[in-house]
Amino acid sequence: MSNEAVVSEQTLAAKPSTPKAKWARGHEPRSGRVARTSLRSTLDILAVEQELPDDVLPGNTIYDCLKASASAAPNKAAFKQLLSSDPAIAPRVISYAELLDQVERAANLFRVIAGGERSAVSIILPMVPEALIAAWGAATAGIANPINPYLELRHVASIMNASRATVLVTTTNVHGPGAWDKLDQLIGAVPTLRAVLLVDAPGADNDFAAALAQQSSGLSFTPNADPNADCVYLPTGGTTAAPKLVRMTHRGQLLNAWIAGAFAGSSEDGVVGHAMPNFHVGGSVMLALRAILYGQTVLTLTKDGFRDPGVVANFWDIARTHRMTSLIATPATAAAILAQRSGHSEGHCIRSFNCGGSTIPIELLRNFHQRFGVWLREVWGMSELHGAVSGHPDSGDQPVAGSVGLHLPWHRVAAIQVDDHNALLGVCAPGERGVLAVSGPGLVPGYVDSSLDRELFVANAPGGQRWANTGDLGSVDADDYIWLFGRAKDVIIRGGHNIDPKMIEEVLSGHPAIQVVAAIGRPDASKGEMPIAYVQFKEGASASADELLQLCKERVQERAAVPVQILIVPQIPMTAVGKINKPALRVDSMRRVATEVTARVLGADARFEIVVDETGSRPRVIIRAQRSASQVSAMDAALRSAFANYEFQTAIELGAV
Repeated sequence: MSNEAVVSEQTLAAKPSTPKAKWARGHEPRSGRVARTSLRSTLDILAVEQELPDDVLPGNTIYDCLKASASAAPNKAAFKQLLSSDPAIAPRVISYAELLDQVERAANLFRVIAGGERSAVSIILPMVPEALIAAWGAATAGIANPINPYLELRHVASIMNASRATVLVTTTNVHGPGAWDKLDQLIGAVPTLRAVLLVDAPGADNDFAAALAQQSSGLSFTPNADPNADCVYLPTGGTTAAPKLVRMTHRGQLLNAWIAGAFAGSSEDGVVGHAMPNFHVGGSVMLALRAILYGQTVLTLTKDGFRDPGVVANFWDIARTHRMTSLIATPATAAAILAQRSGHSEGHCIRSFNCGGSTIPIELLRNFHQRFGVWLREVWGMSELHGAVSGHPDSGDQPVAGSVGLHLPWHRVAAIQVDDHNALLGVCAPGERGVLAVSGPGLVPGYVDSSLDRELFVANAPGGQRWANTGDLGSVDADDYIWLFGRAKDVIIRGGHNIDPKMIEEVLSGHPAIQVVAAIGRPDASKGEMPIAYVQFKEGASASADELLQLCKERVQERAAVPVQILIVPQIPMTAVGKINKPALRVDSMRRVATEVTARVLGADARFEIVVDETGSRPRVIIRAQRSASQVSAMDAALRSAFANYEFQTAIELGAV
């Protein structure tokens, strides 16, 4: 490991100058228009870095850039919203001129509601254009706060209160179940709220479309032109605790959107498949904002995205019909597309299929290309970086399998060692594992709750630079390729062994029957954790747990990493953006272990209830049972002793009968 002086002078040094980037004719960096290029190699990345980041953007704010695209092609389709997964059904189309008009009216409306002051608009909607119209209008008038409609109500309320929301844009059960089902409770929990506007509620006094129609065209106020101003408070964090709010800026979002287009396609004929939700940085910035910045078309794959099974089943028909050129999905979604027995990919226009959220299994990478002729290219990033920070340039060849690619322009990635206070101890040598840290203009200012910033920003970073601790374990090799070994919190710690779950998942994902696999640590009284794996089969396929365990014994490289149990489940839980929901699996594992231990103590015929309380900073297992009055004390002591050496929190509630 190098010392800090070596870090600042060598490891983190700027790359040497290179030939100038290859800009599309007429789209070289110039004030007032978007620069267009294609990043197909390391040299392309280094060449782009000779330009100042702000010089590739047509304006300082999201509104400026939208106005530039609308001026260039007012009648072009900005949005195509699929109303059905059936490609024969015509989509809803919104032109650039219509989009600009709606965003301006929304900004005016939000300012009026806020009494002429900066507004804060919480948006709880499915994937409909109004979600982005409201978000970009709110970013122009103040703060946009997109929220996952499927969070628990208490989390939704806490997000809105942290944002000091003045307006809520939501909908009704016309779009199915969601947080809007408990609107009265939500309104009562957010005292700053002045108005609620409903999408697709014609005839209602607070219908969003009717409210927009009452506003004048064009902006009625002068928006903040500072590119570094906060404009979005985006929730991020785990699914079992209250989300954190990331402060996102105009400049950060636009720059990441520009970089995403330079990797995935920047030409004006681009049609961007939009199936990641708008409350996620992938859907809002890397797909939707990217397309608008470059004057392309956002093709929203129904209001449910890839949660709609028809979108997966008809994926190639949709891609052909609407001439989709690029998209981002999770590896699990790509695996589901590959698992479809019918359909063919001939005649598609996809130039870029990026995957994020988890590592692409090598077998999936190769099989997807073999069948469809498309390479899956992994991207890596986080909300705290306004989106992606690494990816694979499209050279036409197979991407470097297992790697998350090269750093994106103007950013640096290093594997580092930190102490318990997130202070730098040193930077790892090429290929050495550590926690991955990132610096560059895409780094956010911090969290709305500034007390959380110390968890993000590395203390004592070299050269006085701002570096973010991503929480991901990995390395950077001598060729600058970044290798990810999972989240620090996902590492399975079995006694003295730190186990990367990927080594288990890679082996099992190669089995022909398995569609999705997730390895986690099961609580263990003596070892802390023991590796186990959850598997979901492809439709019509099967295998025995013994067969899969034997496969792991033969192929998992470390003996300590061989799972002690394979759990076959109908469906592995996914988050709203299609990532494997490992926190939910850890909760399930806690519940299973608690059930086994309690049954052993109370007896196989005992009646009891196991509840996992997720309201705190970490889950807590509650054991509830009824015993005779004479047994309560002894059983309480026996249960406390049985659970004493488990790392999860427990509460024992024994009632006397």
